[in-house]
Amino acid sequence: MIAKKIPFFCFDDHTMVFDDGSFGVGFKLGGVDISSAAPELINSVSQKVESLLVGLPEEVRLQVFYRLTNSASQVLKEHSNISFEASANYKPIRDARLKFVEAKMTDENLFVPEIFIFLRSAPLNLKKRRFFEKEQVFQGFPEKEFLAAKERFYILVTQFEAALRSAQVVPARLLSDEWFKLAFSYFNFERSENLGAPKLRNSLEAMAPTISDQLALTDISVSEKWLEIGNLKFRAISQSLLPEGTTYASMIEGLLQVPFHFWLSQNIQTLKQQKEIEGLELKRRIANSMANGSNNVTDIESESKLSSIEDLLRDVMTGSERLISSDLNIIIWGKTSEELEQKSEEILRAFRSMNQAEGLVETFALEDVFFKAAPGVCEGFRHRKMKTSNCAHFMPLYASWRGNSRPVVLLTNREGAPFSIDVFSKTLPNWNGLIFGGSGAGKSFTIAQLMLQFCGQSPRPKIVWIDNGASSEKLIEVMDGEFIDLNLESGIRLNMFDLEQGATKPTSSKIKLILGCLELILKDEDKPGLPKREKALLEEAIFATYEKANGLSPTLSDLKDILRAHSVEGLRKFADILFSWTGETAYGRMLDGQTTVKLSKDLVTIEIKGLDNHRELKDIFLLLFTSYIKEEAARDLATPYLLIIDEAHRLFLTPSGKDFAIESYRVFRKYNAGIWCISQNYRDFLKDRELADALMPNTTSVFILRQRKIDWDDFKTTFDFNDAQVDAVKSLEIVKGKYSEFFFMQDENQAVLRLEPEPLSYWICTTDGAEKSKIESMREKSPELALIDILTKLSKGENY
Repeated sequence: MIAKKIPFFCFDDHTMVFDDGSFGVGFKLGGVDISSAAPELINSVSQKVESLLVGLPEEVRLQVFYRLTNSASQVLKEHSNISFEASANYKPIRDARLKFVEAKMTDENLFVPEIFIFLRSAPLNLKKRRFFEKEQVFQGFPEKEFLAAKERFYILVTQFEAALRSAQVVPARLLSDEWFKLAFSYFNFERSENLGAPKLRNSLEAMAPTISDQLALTDISVSEKWLEIGNLKFRAISQSLLPEGTTYASMIEGLLQVPFHFWLSQNIQTLKQQKEIEGLELKRRIANSMANGSNNVTDIESESKLSSIEDLLRDVMTGSERLISSDLNIIIWGKTSEELEQKSEEILRAFRSMNQAEGLVETFALEDVFFKAAPGVCEGFRHRKMKTSNCAHFMPLYASWRGNSRPVVLLTNREGAPFSIDVFSKTLPNWNGLIFGGSGAGKSFTIAQLMLQFCGQSPRPKIVWIDNGASSEKLIEVMDGEFIDLNLESGIRLNMFDLEQGATKPTSSKIKLILGCLELILKDEDKPGLPKREKALLEEAIFATYEKANGLSPTLSDLKDILRAHSVEGLRKFADILFSWTGETAYGRMLDGQTTVKLSKDLVTIEIKGLDNHRELKDIFLLLFTSYIKEEAARDLATPYLLIIDEAHRLFLTPSGKDFAIESYRVFRKYNAGIWCISQNYRDFLKDRELADALMPNTTSVFILRQRKIDWDDFKTTFDFNDAQVDAVKSLEIVKGKYSEFFFMQDENQAVLRLEPEPLSYWICTTDGAEKSKIESMREKSPELALIDILTKLSKGENY
């Protein structure tokens, strides 16, 4: 009985042949992300979809099948495989994260949208039956006629796919196995979730079961209020009344945001336009008669109806609109009748939110609706006539951007869909990033969480974080990284004159670096930099210093000697200033002499808070470490490098420092490296138009955390955001101990992401004072335990 209600006959090279001789193809769509889109973009997409409908031949059937599922097993498997070869000390972190995501799947807390569209041709003209002859399921037709019909359909499919691409919905042709698995999940939902779909068998082979028989593997019990399939109760809710008044682009989006899983089926059929025009002309004549009335009495209501009919008739006759019939069905399910009732009420409210449209809970027609709404059937139930423009507004072709193809970092977006981040993707134009967030927005915690997932990939990248607050100290210890506490007594020295490996002369970038450092040392406090003449003379002295070193790396003392003997008095004064920065002075021990830094680990944090009382020295080390990492990356092109700099706006304080930092942004990609700059205020980077114009085109990833007490008009203007984007940033939330949100942009894409750490990674990355105190207390009481063991106990709620 079930099999007879499914109209599939066989697959012919991934094309479905139906019982009535029609053909069908399916596509999986990427969907259009309109979550933060401007109205102009939304309207443009809707107009392209409308053009697609207008261009369809008469009597062609179309189905959009949208399902919101809990299925994230594939992306979780890919995420697991990426970290499969990670080091032993990473294994507890990896296992904790995988279990956390698996638990979310088990609890059905993930919401993964999938969109499919099916195209079905008009039925073929089969041979006519005699009056009392019994109709056969599939009557057949000559091979020549079959091939000709298939060829015409393939031409239509090519045009249809091109129209889908034009509408920016990213179609991918469904293979026969994929179509079968989708339909099998529909008719055998519980069995499919537990066991998966069986292998599709060729229904044309001798003794082979038909496709319908292969799909009908679960009994369906029909009652008045629901269908029972396995242990679940299913219900269909159809659109009964169209919206009152006008419709608008993306109207359907409100219906797609209900907080539970569901299926949506929209079936569309193009009508014979000539027949519809004749019907409209008849209605126009009747309305005209009613409007004129008798005794010259005007009927205002009939006049209005006449006007609307004439407008519609004009649109249809000129081809700007077509009349089609369409339905809209929502399929929901639950384990209990109470759950089903709650979901039904939510769906009915969602229908009403679409400009007073109304839904109808199906009862007696439930079985028919369920079978006609199945994916790929393209039939539907309760069709309503409407214009193509109105129909386009109901088509569920929208889905949020889901990130990069490789899930190195696995988060969720605000809607609960898995989101993949791969900042080292080869498809990106560069690996640079900017991070903005006010005080308390969670910048350090967010960066630490991202770093923790970056470390799992192979090859493992080399990440250097120049931090200002020891935010990553526990992360470094757990991951066996290197923590460098930079202060006057640290014994660290960086030589700004270091030559690149194998070089005998400085590059132009090295000269910019040295000038940037010297400007910080030599300029007057109330000046942004040095005068042009003095800078030019200083550059000449730098070259002289290198020449005197005879191919070796000179030091700051060597430059001081050159300046002391200079003929220009101003440069001799510079030599006096350099006394405090050379030799055995506090600053000299850190800057004058050969470099002592050796970054041997893949994960390094350089803590610079110890230099807070020495601002010029701190700013110089920001420049020097940026140069040092660039040179390290140039020597090891096989390893991806990422340099993360807190308070990075200080790189741009002097003109020479700004020139060097901008150049670093431009060239890091050449060395298989990226640079991320962190700041509390977006204006630190973007208020300077020249700096913004240099940084933004060379930045792929932008993270905007919660902003407070800012000028939102200036924020909108600075980023060239639309109202929806600004509203998205305004709405960012932080729930301590649970999740924090940030606005993520990568090239032209954007999303509101939710960082929801599992308990172990939370304790590894926490910067909360009370929680850090608890960790230290436990370490004192159990010194024999490794830090990861203590954090694991805390993550499980254990305490002492």
